[in-house]
Amino acid sequence: MAENTSTSSSIDEKRERRRRRRAQPEITDGAEGALLADDAADESRGITEGKGRATPGRRTRVDEEDEGNVVTRRVGGFVEYFEGVRSEIGKVVWPSREDTLRLTLIVLATVIASALVLGLISFTFTELFRIGLANGWVMSIVFAAIIAITVYLLRFRRESSSY
Repeated sequence: MAENTSTSSSIDEKRERRRRRRAQPEITDGAEGALLADDAADESRGITEGKGRATPGRRTRVDEEDEGNVVTRRVGGFVEYFEGVRSEIGKVVWPSREDTLRLTLIVLATVIASALVLGLISFTFTELFRIGLANGWVMSIVFAAIIAITVYLLRFRRESSSY
């Protein structure tokens, strides 16, 4: 709840700063003084000179690729795609051999450890169910313990949450 208040207050602060910037009067103490004041204001606010025209959107821009027939456009599209892929692959920083070996060992160790833990859990539950089906009281005790642990964890989680 506090995050929403801080977010809305920071948005309000940004709006207020924008409003103040727009409301600032321009300094006109002669041509040279005005240029210096404008440069100083632009540097302090990071504003660049406007273009003086609207920037065309992508939807309204005329595609230059409409020339040629269907086959030429398709082949040109594939060529352009593969040129782009080659350009991007050239930007990739490939890991060294040592990094590759180290990361591979980390992945293998993690996979083996996970497999052992999951295998142990599977074996434990298989044996519990095998014994529990033979003796009803064992299964009852196990299920009661699972329910008690679940209730305790849910209650502990609810009490320790900071919402």
